[in-house]
Amino acid sequence: MKEPATKERRSDKDRRKHLKKFSTLFLFSGKRKKLRRIEDYKKITKVDWYHPTLLIQILIILGLSLLDAALTLVLLNEGAVEINPVMRYYINHGPSIFVMVKYGLTALALIIMVALHTSISVRYRTLASLMFPSCILLFGSVIVWELYLLTKLSPV
Repeated sequence: MKEPATKERRSDKDRRKHLKKFSTLFLFSGKRKKLRRIEDYKKITKVDWYHPTLLIQILIILGLSLLDAALTLVLLNEGAVEINPVMRYYINHGPSIFVMVKYGLTALALIIMVALHTSISVRYRTLASLMFPSCILLFGSVIVWELYLLTKLSPV
């Protein structure tokens, strides 16, 4: 058997199997903007840098969520009733608990969506491109509805 012309430089360790510390996951230390290997697309893999418009969309969604919570509290003070039983439960525990839970649930959903964004965008490009704008449209529609309700409940 003939020996290879160049010496093998790889070690036995696979650096891709190395787990990062949890504290370093959120630091701006990586360079990966997209996945490079085919097998990486078949599993949930994080990238280090996302497109700046993704951050803008996330901030808009979080802002709309806070505005929705504030308008809901105003509507409740005007005599409206919360239909969602989960949110009604937290409203009964106080407005600050309600706002924290609403914001926390929205933030958790966004974290999951960002984690899955790379995997979804490979398989379903159209779905991934519409995921965050759809959330903005949905929250915007809810806020328009709440503003409409405020005009109907408030005496002029």
